[in-house]
Amino acid sequence: MNINTKKYFEEAKKRGLEPYQLSFASSVETSVEVFNGEVEQQQIGTSFDIGARAIYNGKQGSFATDAIDNNTPSIMAENILENARFGKEEKAEHYFKGGKKYKRAKILFKEFKPATLKEVREAALLLCKKIQERDSRLTSVQVDISMIESEGNKMNSYGLKCKEKSKAFAGYMEVVAENENKEPRSGGARFRSFLSLEDLMKEADKVIDEAIHDAVDFFGTGPVPSKKYKAVLSYDSFSSLFAFFVGQLNAKSVHKHLSVFEGKLGEQIVSKCLTIDHTPHVTCFSASSFDAEGYPTQDFPIIKKGVLQTYFYSVETALEEGKESNGCATGAGNGGPVVMTVKKGKYSKEELFAKMKDGLYITSVSGLNSGINGQTLDFSLPCQGYVIKDGKIEKATSMIVMAGNLKTLFNSIVALGNDIRYSGGTFTPSVLVKGLSISGK
Repeated sequence: MNINTKKYFEEAKKRGLEPYQLSFASSVETSVEVFNGEVEQQQIGTSFDIGARAIYNGKQGSFATDAIDNNTPSIMAENILENARFGKEEKAEHYFKGGKKYKRAKILFKEFKPATLKEVREAALLLCKKIQERDSRLTSVQVDISMIESEGNKMNSYGLKCKEKSKAFAGYMEVVAENENKEPRSGGARFRSFLSLEDLMKEADKVIDEAIHDAVDFFGTGPVPSKKYKAVLSYDSFSSLFAFFVGQLNAKSVHKHLSVFEGKLGEQIVSKCLTIDHTPHVTCFSASSFDAEGYPTQDFPIIKKGVLQTYFYSVETALEEGKESNGCATGAGNGGPVVMTVKKGKYSKEELFAKMKDGLYITSVSGLNSGINGQTLDFSLPCQGYVIKDGKIEKATSMIVMAGNLKTLFNSIVALGNDIRYSGGTFTPSVLVKGLSISGK
């Protein structure tokens, strides 16, 4: 969808809104949902949204909408003006003026092969059938496949102009299984491709067994005895926990004395086993060439052999320290990672089990939003996984709770795997920790 951006800036200027920043994004999604071999839903949908922020008399206002017509430029300007009258104080220098080079995220490939709705439907039906045939205990199988073509733009009255396009396929499978007692268990897995529908199907094949195991392995399972265990955290479990940990590295939180890592630059904050880089230009759905302010995203070390290298800055928080942003703005002056990559270790997952000898393999963690204290990083979280005996999986376990503090947990990491996977904005392997308190029976 084309919009007359000039009109938006004209309407803003009439009302004394300066600086004025405009953001708009469009997406075309070809999607199919299949349930137990039947097409539940299919569509080709287009979405478009637009938003802006601006300063009026030293205060900032903002407005966003997905209703786009000839009146939108003036409606948006009027709402921003009204919002600014009661908004928070803001400085014009917090708006990025542009003029820097952008390193492009690898999310648009010349080799990308689009698919028709019919082709997407046939692929979803075929995958559903393949999953159903894999295990007779499956009572329901849902497969969602989408082809997403998107574009995002940012520009402001200072001359900032940046744009990014992406084309990709995304899929999700969810299975429900029942045992002889009609006990239901569910499992699921995501898969993605930036190349073709055929490549997406290959990625799906890699995770079918993972989704089924999530369901069928936990029939009739229960808790293990309460005590402290050695444990291997799966890539997914580690990524989920680490997302809350790095939230403390927001420079704005540091400046407000709300971060446990205030004044910790150059100090060891996690195990020396961990080296973590900010890698916003790799191929994944969260990759981006620019942040929420239109500032170019940057590659840089976050943690090097356990030592904290930097915080996540916006233009505002960087100016407060007399430095430049590192392209991590998330909005309202806050900062956070775009994509992180944990340097992998030398062990396979099975070798981590052997190194641990006896302990737990934690594959799933839940209750994250309510079970982690965002200020102290104390946690108490339901989880499940497998009992490891003599380096081998002995049985599954569920209805257990892991508890402790994330700082202590990540300092207890003693080895990393080489099975690096993407989950929730982080590329990470499995990790071995020497102590994890478990409440069970």
